[in-house]
Amino acid sequence: MKEENIIHTAIENLKRTTGYKANWVENTKGNFDGVLTINFNGREIAFVVEVKQEFRLHHIEDILKRNRDENPLIIAMRLFPNIKKHLRENHIAYLEANGNTYIEQNEILIRIDGQKPIQPEKTRTNHAFAGVGIKLLFLYLTNPKWINKPYREIAKKAKVALGTVTKVNNALKKLGYLVSIDDRTLMLVNNEEIIKRWATAYADELKPKIKLGIFQLDIKRLNNWKNIDFIDNNTVWGGEPAADILTNYLNPTQFTIYTKLNTTTLIKNQYLLPVENGQVEVFEKFWDFQGDNQKTAPPLIVYADLINTDDSRNIEVANNIYERYLKDI
Repeated sequence: MKEENIIHTAIENLKRTTGYKANWVENTKGNFDGVLTINFNGREIAFVVEVKQEFRLHHIEDILKRNRDENPLIIAMRLFPNIKKHLRENHIAYLEANGNTYIEQNEILIRIDGQKPIQPEKTRTNHAFAGVGIKLLFLYLTNPKWINKPYREIAKKAKVALGTVTKVNNALKKLGYLVSIDDRTLMLVNNEEIIKRWATAYADELKPKIKLGIFQLDIKRLNNWKNIDFIDNNTVWGGEPAADILTNYLNPTQFTIYTKLNTTTLIKNQYLLPVENGQVEVFEKFWDFQGDNQKTAPPLIVYADLINTDDSRNIEVANNIYERYLKDI
């Protein structure tokens, strides 16, 4: 469902569930999408609105920084329970497309849950942010020089079909992310937007497919995790431990490993024990180049690991990593 349709569907369902009418005015300037004025039995209250298909915690942190003093309201196709909880704790109003609502304004308090979810419409896949296109875009974002290599070389390096390179490049051009500098040179633009969009696509589509399992590490090795020697470049830290290595600003409680080894070898070499509620998640290392830090995944992976959690501490460090390592790609 397009954002415009989300807004009008949400307004209709707000009236259905509460009886309150609302008026929407789009904003074409500034850092918010529009103003929603709700008539509470003759009393009108205006909200500064941000609209998205789906909100994540880092979106909320951005809104709190920009619009905290402007009576913000979030309109979304859907909101996950932890996001709703975070919004309520910060007294931020929200409205889902299905009519689920939280509004707290002086003596006005409205909270509606339990409305049947609206099934999202099927949309055409954007090749840059789906399937193997995520791997190819990762190569571009991590090593921008590859954008201007011959297509066959790109396909071989990213381990994708030759046709994928054409589809992804065309998709990026259509979205305005890949532009021509001259007849022979292409360059990625809109850096912050494309990185955040890639991080979301990676977490939603690729990361679940490359998960190898959840494990437990014995407490002695866990307490001395920095001294663990993975021996070669087949295995590196991701997530919280990688963030601590890159920033020295995060004491990890959950551990992420990326590896090219099979789980049997990893269990034998690192004394990992498969358990349902372990603190070590293991994923396939799908790239074959060495980053600047030999002990960690590339900063883009670490950023994506952290920014897609519901932990404000992780999100703060993810933004630190963006400023240090990704901002000037």
